[in-house]
Amino acid sequence: MLYVDQYVYTNKILNTHPLEKFGFALLTMLICLLAERPAVHLATIVIMLGILVYIAGIPCSVVLKLLSLPLGFLLVGVITLALTVSGDPAEMLAIVKLGPYGVGVTERSLELAMSTLLRALSSVSSLYFLALTTPMTDLIYVLGVLRIPRIVTELMAVIYRFIFIFLETAFYIYTAQSSRWGYSSFRRSLYSFGLLFGNIWSKAFIRAQAMFTSLLSRGYEEEIRVLHPPYRFSSYSIAAYAGLDAFLLLLTIV
Repeated sequence: MLYVDQYVYTNKILNTHPLEKFGFALLTMLICLLAERPAVHLATIVIMLGILVYIAGIPCSVVLKLLSLPLGFLLVGVITLALTVSGDPAEMLAIVKLGPYGVGVTERSLELAMSTLLRALSSVSSLYFLALTTPMTDLIYVLGVLRIPRIVTELMAVIYRFIFIFLETAFYIYTAQSSRWGYSSFRRSLYSFGLLFGNIWSKAFIRAQAMFTSLLSRGYEEEIRVLHPPYRFSSYSIAAYAGLDAFLLLLTIV
């Protein structure tokens, strides 16, 4: 989280109006979920990665590393979609016999698996565009403009901060254990990880409680007020985002 957040606050389109980025990401994701043609999904992935790397200035290695995280889960899911149990080997492209039945893949199951994988990756790339270019405070501003209940945005802000507390506490415990050779062997690593897992919850809770106490001491009244810069819409950005989505819509019908 800390690793990702440094790019959120240093990318080259940070000052773009958050409503523009939110609208573009949301509309693109909707197109990806509804589109059936693989060309639409491939084009979305290329467009989003291109914006992140060449326009936002985020290193390509960082974007690909982040994209590989959901890819592993997606591959496990699409493999189950590709495999089919059938008693008729004639319809199978490849089959492993297991008694009277066989496990294999058909042309239809491969198409379904590939379509699901591309749809998920294109949607994730749209989400990454928003997550890597828009800080949490800007997202809360957008949700406020959209009249989302304040309790939802307040919970988002507090949970987001608690995630940082959780990770920071885990990092400190891990560093202390490593400096004492806590991970020098496989057996010691298991023991140290058990201690880390057992202690992190209590320590993170204590720090979270201290954070809430500090909020109360500063006049917190169920609303975290954040100052936002004077955002301005850019006709160039709006035209560019609209043109890209129009191109994707065109691909769905051509």
